[in-house]
Parts: sequence; structure tokens; C-alpha cells
Amino acid sequence: MSSNWNTRKFPRILCKSFFQILNGISSNEQILVVQPEVLPIINALFTFSQLTESTPARKIVLISEQLKGEVSEILSTFPGMDLIFVVDVRLDFALPEPLKHVAQSLDLPVMNIVFCTWETQAGNSLVKDNLTISDARIPHYIESQLETSSRIKLIGWNMLPFPQLDNDVLIAHVLYNSDEENMYAPSENFMQTATRGILMDNMVNCLESLLKHTQTNVTHAVSFGKESKRFLQSLRQRVETEENGEKLFIKETLYGDKYSGLETDLVVMERDMDPLTPLLTQLTYAGLIDDLYEFTPGAKTKSKKELSLKYTDDDIWEDLKFLNFGDLGAKLNTMARNSDDQYSSRPRTDNLGELKQFVDAIPELQENRKLINKHIDLSADILKQVENEQESQFNRILELEQNMLSLVLDNRGSVDSILDLIYENQLPMNTVLRLACVLSLCRNGLRDKDYEFIKQELVDAYGLNIVFQLERLTNRGLFTSKSLLSTTNCTTWRKEYRNISVWLDTLPRTEDANKEEPSFAYCGLVPLTTRLIQLVYDRSVMSKNYNSQQPFIISRPPNVFKAEELVGQIYGDSNLVHAESWMLPLRKNKKRVAVGQPEAGTSDIVILVFIGGITMGEMATLKFLQDKLRQKEIHKRFIIVSDGITNGNRFTRFKC
Repeated sequence: MSSNWNTRKFPRILCKSFFQILNGISSNEQILVVQPEVLPIINALFTFSQLTESTPARKIVLISEQLKGEVSEILSTFPGMDLIFVVDVRLDFALPEPLKHVAQSLDLPVMNIVFCTWETQAGNSLVKDNLTISDARIPHYIESQLETSSRIKLIGWNMLPFPQLDNDVLIAHVLYNSDEENMYAPSENFMQTATRGILMDNMVNCLESLLKHTQTNVTHAVSFGKESKRFLQSLRQRVETEENGEKLFIKETLYGDKYSGLETDLVVMERDMDPLTPLLTQLTYAGLIDDLYEFTPGAKTKSKKELSLKYTDDDIWEDLKFLNFGDLGAKLNTMARNSDDQYSSRPRTDNLGELKQFVDAIPELQENRKLINKHIDLSADILKQVENEQESQFNRILELEQNMLSLVLDNRGSVDSILDLIYENQLPMNTVLRLACVLSLCRNGLRDKDYEFIKQELVDAYGLNIVFQLERLTNRGLFTSKSLLSTTNCTTWRKEYRNISVWLDTLPRTEDANKEEPSFAYCGLVPLTTRLIQLVYDRSVMSKNYNSQQPFIISRPPNVFKAEELVGQIYGDSNLVHAESWMLPLRKNKKRVAVGQPEAGTSDIVILVFIGGITMGEMATLKFLQDKLRQKEIHKRFIIVSDGITNGNRFTRFKC
């Protein structure tokens, strides 16, 4: 089963299908008119030279306000070339306005539109080749937006999430639309039902496509949160609808009363279950890069456009990305020393075979040294930014986060610290808002007078526009008062964080927590999402800190029995955790008997779905948890599938 999850083949599948689409349209030379949101995905899949060598495509034009003039000029210069439009409207549903203007004004014999979709998307059935708008049928929603007499040819490009950060991290890039609106938590509260519906449909299609491509049968499923439970129900319904006689026979053979022992788990987590973690400063190498420069699709960054961090091309990045930044110096020093030793190990003899072997290795050694220097320079740049206390005040912010979480500062001291930051007016507004939200979540809502006072000081410092952002944060339950908390309809917890931290030991106090607990990615904190996922396999933390009477300590299949009580204590609703078996129900008087076991050391696939985004720090701690479970003979391979990446800046950023 694990061999089917060779995620490195997913980019090749997408690349091959795109080339086949272009070659199938025509043999004429082509101009690709690409929506800007699609370009990073294309760049991550293939180079321009690979595109021109494998297809008739010769030029790429981005859709912009100047599109009509650019296309007219190109067509007048190269009249024999075909236009191919490449768009992604899975989130917006609306075609870019410049494209619609081109369709209306240019007399094209045919409009070839390649659109990103999912193989399992229901709307694909409306796609018909070479039909005009006037045809008597239900048009695809893309066609219905075009006012043109041209023939419309829609070609779906079936997407798959593919690894860009790690073999076991698949990002679908459906959390933010073209306006950078968060589909899980939109800026306007009244839009949430609609945007979450669109997001959930995309994520269900994403998972269904993955299960189909990998021929995976889920055996056990767990969800945390209301949307997560709906996700499970929708996905299961679709999977069972697609099952035919052959699939049912295979399922009965492997997972019937004579159980083969094969196991695939599906665990679904949503952001509302842990709104605190994204607000905290990240301390891993990858986390700091995301906080400072912001990762974009294709392993690029927004602020350092020349920086590329493809783990498939950079072994140094692969080794360092999830380490605590404080451990980076020693690691890079060791790598540099080893590189020097390899260079100086030139054979001292005249043996031609040894000399040839050394000479052949020189290009690889040079590339390795180049990568080491790249990361030394990058880490030095990061260090320069975080050590510039006048501008970033990095250590001060980190200390304040730690003190608020661990109650070193009482309520008055925490409020005063945030007010000091407002009065000094040296930090970006989003940083101050982020810290105010951390305090609100830690205290399960601020005291009414503190809430009103901080709010007033923020308005005085940053102007009236911040009122709208504060209102949105309040609606999400991130920055709120005790009295307002009851009026919000979000899932955020109903206890002070000090209770949660004790029950689930999210602030471990071991002498060397970095080695024993996954607290290295943040300021001594283990993400709540990581602890919740841990408790379905390992109850050692719960038995030690919450209730010593647990139904198990270690379990191979995910188990939430008696975890409902803890979830009810934290969130006020024990139904937020849900578990179900996806194996066929047993016939009457039959008992499921295991007739096989996986080979020793073989890892079960665990698909961890994150709805509402995942942070780099959470990825790092889940890798740590995976290794800890293996040490306890629970062999799991965590494959993370998320709609997007989030952090403090993205989490508190709203479109005005």
C-alpha cells in the first residue's frame, strides 16, 4: 500500500497530462495565455524549455489588464499561432475580466480553454467539445460567462496535490482565492457558509482523486471539528457511490470477516480546533523563512523572489528545514567540515581508478558546497533580521508569548505589555494584533474593560480602519471579551489555556524538552493539533495528566474512546471528535478475524487532512510524533494533505 503513495510521481502525472492536452489541441504553434495564479504551479512542474520541446507551445502571456492589446499584437505578428487559455476558477468560479473582454472583442475561430479541475468534479460532465454557446444544453459555468460567437472548447486539466516541501506534505493550494481571501475564514462572516462549502468541495475532490490514483481503501477515519465531520461524511458517500462489483469484491477479500491486517487511517483536523498555534512565532528553519519571506506555490518565497527551496534538488534543505533554528549553526558547521574533508581526501597514490573516482565526484562535491554556502548565507540573513532588536524585537516578542502561555505574567502584566507595544509604535500592526489574540485565547476572552481599553488604544494608534479588522477577529473568536465570547459561533475552546496545557501537556517541563517532546517548533509549546492527533494512537500524555484510567496506552488503529470527555471539557461539545470504520459491516453472527499481518517495520499510511491551513511548525512536530510512535512499535507514515499553508501574518490578514 505504501508503494502506491510514491508522491514524487504526482508532478510527473500532472506534467504528462498537461503536455498531452496541448498536443491534442493542435499541431500549430501555440501561445499560452495563463492566469497568474496558475503560473507558479506550471513553473513547479516543468521548465519553459521542457514545454517547448514537448509541445507546440512557443510563448506564455499572463492574463492582465493589457491582455487584449498584447494578444492582438502577437496575432498580427504571428497569424498562424493558436491561443490556448489556461485558467483556474475552482475557488472564484468567475473568469478573469480581461479574458472575457478578449473573447468578446476578438473574432477567434475557436476558444481553447484549459481549466484546472479535479478528476472527480461533478461539473466535468457538462464539458462538451466544439459546441457553441447557443447549443441547447446546460452550459458549463465557464461557457456561460463568455459572450462570443466562437466555438468553445473546454479541456479539463485534472489536478493532484503534489509535494513541494516534503515527500509527505501535499498542499492543494485552495485555501486562498485570487483576492487572497481565506476560504475557511473569510473577511465577512456572512460569506463563511458559502466559502467553506466551496473549500470543502475542493478538498473532498482532492482526497477522492488521491484515493483513486493510489488505489487506497480507508479502513479507519477520525475527525476533529464540525466541518471535518461533514468532510468525512461527504467523502465516504462519494467513495461508496463509486464502488462497483470488482471494488466490493476486493474490499470484502481484504477487509471482510477474514481481515488481511492492512490498515489505512484518515484523520481530519480543522483550524478552529487550534487557533492559537498559527499566531505564535515559529522557530524552525522553514517556519522562520515562512514568517519572514512567506512561501508561495513552487517552493518560492514572496519577499525573496530569487530564493528557491526545492527539497528534491537541495539535500541540505531537506536535512535542515524542520530543525530548530538554534541547531542550524552546528549542523551547517559539521556539513561544511565534512565537505572540506571530502575535498582534501584526494588519493595520494597513482592508482588511476581511484583518481578517476575522485575526479568524477568533483561536480557533486562542488554542488554540495554551493548548497551549503547558500544556506549559510540565508541563515545569516535570517539571524541578522531577528537580532535587529530595534526593528524586529524578536526576542522580546518571543518572551512575551512564553510568559502569556505559561502564566509567568498575570492578566494585568500581559495587558500592560501589549499596551507598551502599542504606545511604542515600533512593530507592524499585524504583530501587535497577533499578540493581543494570543492573550485573548489564553484567557478564554479578555475581561470586558481590558478588551475595550486595548481596542480603543489600537484605534488611536493605527486609525479607524483597524476597527473592521478587530470586528473580524472578534467574530472568529480570536480577539474577544468574556461577554462577547458567547455570541460567537466559532469552535474555539471554552477553557483557559492553562487548563488545556495541563491536561495535554502542551507546555512540557522536561529538562530537555526538545529531545523528548515536540516543543522545538515554537516557544516551548507542543501544538494542540499534534497532541490531539497523538491521543488517537498514544494515551500516555492523557493518562499522566488528565485521567489515569484510559482504555489503552498504545493502539495501532486510531481510537477516540473516552477522548470525547476531554474534548467536551475543552470545547464544550464532546461531539467534535468522531470516529468510524470504513470496512464492510460484518454479516450476522460473523466476527472479524485477522488472517494476516503486515511485514515487520512496514508502516501504515495515515492521511492527515488539515482544513483551514497548516503551519510549518505543525509539519515539523508531526514528523517528530511519527518517529516517536515508531519507537513504540506503532509504525505509521503520516501523509499531510492540506488546503494551504498558514502563519500569524496570513491568519490575521483580511481583505479590506
